[in-house]
Amino acid sequence: MSNTAPPPTAIAPLDLAAERAALGPALEEAVLAVLHGGQYVLGPEVERFEREFAALCGVEHGVAVSSGTDALVLGLRALGVGPGDRVLTSPFSFFASASTIAWIGAIPAFCDVDPETGLLDPELAGAAIDAETRAVVPVHLYGQLADTAAFRALADARGIALLEDAAQAHGATRDGQGPGALGDAAAFSFYPTKNLGAAGEGGMVVTRDAATAKTLRELRDHGSPAKYEHAFLGTNARMHAFQGAVLNVKLPHLARWNARRREIAARYDAAFAGSDAVRPLRREPGCEHAYHQYTVRIAGGERDAVLAGLRERRIGAAVHYPTPVHLQEAARGWGYGPGDFPAAERLAAEVLCLPVHPFLADGDADRVAAAVLALTAG
Repeated sequence: MSNTAPPPTAIAPLDLAAERAALGPALEEAVLAVLHGGQYVLGPEVERFEREFAALCGVEHGVAVSSGTDALVLGLRALGVGPGDRVLTSPFSFFASASTIAWIGAIPAFCDVDPETGLLDPELAGAAIDAETRAVVPVHLYGQLADTAAFRALADARGIALLEDAAQAHGATRDGQGPGALGDAAAFSFYPTKNLGAAGEGGMVVTRDAATAKTLRELRDHGSPAKYEHAFLGTNARMHAFQGAVLNVKLPHLARWNARRREIAARYDAAFAGSDAVRPLRREPGCEHAYHQYTVRIAGGERDAVLAGLRERRIGAAVHYPTPVHLQEAARGWGYGPGDFPAAERLAAEVLCLPVHPFLADGDADRVAAAVLALTAG
């Protein structure tokens, strides 16, 4: 008989199988209903989701689109951003926060982030805005809202548009207000790994403004205010009805799933409270964090070694994001280089995202925390 212990059970960064099991047959029934109904693009399921998700955000209008990337592109265009306009955003985010600016011919510009939160710094943003700046796009990183009130004041004072990148902030609030409540619009992604994920791609722009919503609906449908009429150049960015149906099934569970994420985050916070080597990113006052990611900073240049050690222990940690936006090869022509945004570059070298999905057991969260502490001890 072998005395070799079996390998520990793997802990995944997310568990879509558990999510499907928790929903029972509802997803299949919803998808089959669309299949049998025969309306596969937009339609009543998408319209229902637009209404209910906008209401969750506390705004009047939601315009569903085909991806989070399209939400950013169409959001920028609906707010009047065009070729040659300068748009300020974060250098520490997923690349789409900036690449969508460049994709429409505008010019991505950056300022540094708060090193304790990873969020775009409003004071630094104010200093970076110039006469050519047309909009600012703060990123609600990892599920925590940026200081939207400060950015609203800044946008109003400078006469520029405010588009919130809320791709990771489903159900999050700051001072009781959700994405889109203060911005001119907010762009969401429903990629399957998000807190509220589709069964494929999907996105939405929410807004308080009826005219902006009207422009968005026309933009997503080839600039068409009516069938076979095209007032301007748009694109095909319509949400599929299957995705609307899936999201309608999941939406009532979002608050409970986010609450569970916060429970796990509190458990991690308690475990790391005495550590000098493991520093969770700071939660801002008044924020109800959605914890799309639970993120710590690993001091002393040991992050990659800790990540490797966790993987050896079958723990699915990850790094979001290992290279700042301004140092990506595709950003070379934007005029930035190493050292331009020290906080973003330092975070890219130190951040580590730990499993925080709503189906993670307490014991597994404790095992993750213990492993991180053991790997950083001494």
